Amino acid sequence: MIDIAIEYPILFFKRTATGKAPSAWGELTQQQFIAISRTVNGIEPDFRFLSILTGIDQNLLKKLPQFDLFKLSEAIDFIGRAGNSYSEFLIPKIPGTDFVAPKPKLARLTFGQFIYTESYYNDWLSGKDETALNKFIASLYLNPNEKFKSETIGNKAEKIKSVKMDIRQAIAFNYGLIMIWLQKCYPLIFQENVEEKNASSSPEGQVKQSQWLKTFESLVGDDLINQDRYAELSVHAVLRYLTNKYKERVHETLLNLRANSV
Repeated sequence: MIDIAIEYPILFFKRTATGKAPSAWGELTQQQFIAISRTVNGIEPDFRFLSILTGIDQNLLKKLPQFDLFKLSEAIDFIGRAGNSYSEFLIPKIPGTDFVAPKPKLARLTFGQFIYTESYYNDWLSGKDETALNKFIASLYLNPNEKFKSETIGNKAEKIKSVKMDIRQAIAFNYGLIMIWLQKCYPLIFQENVEEKNASSSPEGQVKQSQWLKTFESLVGDDLINQDRYAELSVHAVLRYLTNKYKERVHETLLNLRANSV
């Protein structure tokens, strides 16, 4: 956290307003994170946003010189850095429900749950459809100790649609940060998916939705009787396996190129 002190005159005296500004995602409160999401979506006014993040009254912030406002913005510049990522959910529980977020770093998230979550998330990104947003959150947030089942998504989405849109959009924004973190953990796999998507002649949205499903189908192959067991594998276990297979393919390709060049 960064300590903030602003001196301002009142009649013949000077007073000091103090506050604290977060310097990293992990220092944000839920209210602060929602304010950032609202700002990203063009909803939150700048001074109210700064007030929520610093604890300084927005009327005082409006009176500050441009240089002081610049210094304040500089203190929270982690928000706008390129390649921003974070591995935890800052809204751990959806208000008015028992639904809780996945563990930090997507621990225990199954590959099947990941496929559904990614599909609805990309639907939301493509058209900002509220139904897709609700199903995305219903795929991601579960009851405590609940195992993911796609059959429950519809009923859960009905409950989630009454949650404030600010909270739902903040969850989607948070997931975007986590996906950037995941891409950094498994760059070979995500780069391969991007290349396959670009090479495809299918519409962009359709490719985004089907990419991980195609991966799942290639994993299962002819072993259809055990497809539920594949879906219940940890997403990290699958991505680590795919990374190793990708490296093996690259190694074999290099060996073949060397053999053919002799």
